Amino acid sequence: MSTDPLELVASTADAAFGTDEEGRVVIWNRAAEQLLGYRAAEVLGRPCHELLCGQDVFGNRYCDEDCPLVKMVHRREAIRHFRLSLRTENGQVAQVQITIVVVPGPRPSQFTMLHLVQPVVAAGAPALGQPVRAAAVTVASRPPAEAPAPPSLQRPLTNREVEVLRLLSDGTGTEEIADSLFISVTTVRNHVQNILRKLDVHSKLEAVSFALHHRLI
Repeated sequence: MSTDPLELVASTADAAFGTDEEGRVVIWNRAAEQLLGYRAAEVLGRPCHELLCGQDVFGNRYCDEDCPLVKMVHRREAIRHFRLSLRTENGQVAQVQITIVVVPGPRPSQFTMLHLVQPVVAAGAPALGQPVRAAAVTVASRPPAEAPAPPSLQRPLTNREVEVLRLLSDGTGTEEIADSLFISVTTVRNHVQNILRKLDVHSKLEAVSFALHHRLI
């Protein structure tokens, strides 16, 4: 049985986030919140490149709508760890090393890229906390995409199931969800199974992606 990407993110103490094949953020754990400042509710469903505006070690824009990492996944090329400067929520720079783990999705065209992020201070590089140059973080203004209408589910999600989905999207593990909601681990697992059946998906990541796409959470 394959491991769900949400479980992988929940099991690591490192900052980690996941993007889908279209570059949208679908997982954002609490360590990523602490390192980069953005709360999960602010970033889920947003294009990664517009959020983090990554630059390479020479100060060139690396993260873009035409993501080089997505191209490498499609070409089935190995992605070695690399360094980037990422924009934080308060407009500062975080120098980080990123390791990519690609998790195949249920269909050949689908995958999740897990980004494991560790802060670094490179010789001669701006330290964590140095303000970003305005020109380096300018993001083109775009009209927001119209949200798809929520689907008509044969069995709507309960309020508790929506709570569980929100916590899953934060990269929260099963035991932490149980503690947060004051319920048993078995009850959490039952809620997850009900969510998967109602949304007609096969994994927790698919459930979160579906819920984000249709504005259920």
